[in-house]
Amino acid sequence: MNTIPKWRFFLGWAMSIFVCLGITASGIAKLLKAQQLVDSLAKINLQDYITTIGIIEISCVILYLIPKTSNIGFFLLCSYIGGIIASELAMGFGPGIGIVLAIILYIGTLLRKPELSGLEI
Repeated sequence: MNTIPKWRFFLGWAMSIFVCLGITASGIAKLLKAQQLVDSLAKINLQDYITTIGIIEISCVILYLIPKTSNIGFFLLCSYIGGIIASELAMGFGPGIGIVLAIILYIGTLLRKPELSGLEI
């Protein structure tokens, strides 16, 4: 097993934690049924699923943060962020937040776990 430099490991974790905090905050807001989120999800007829979506967000983050399940958590978060991008487009927003989250998640994870890239980087 190759060891990665400490700076790379810590930078990767900092980027990963940033994304996890954002998605966790979004999940908690959904569980609390924040009116702004209910209104946004109503634009794409998902307001009835707000609690389920919040649970999915928090579950993906938990899986990502547990070392033994971090790979599956990573792929679930990638898929979830794809849904964020699609939802942003369906609601008439630009895909900005979703794309930024995806880039930070990918780079942060690959800095700490280069074996996931398959590129030997």
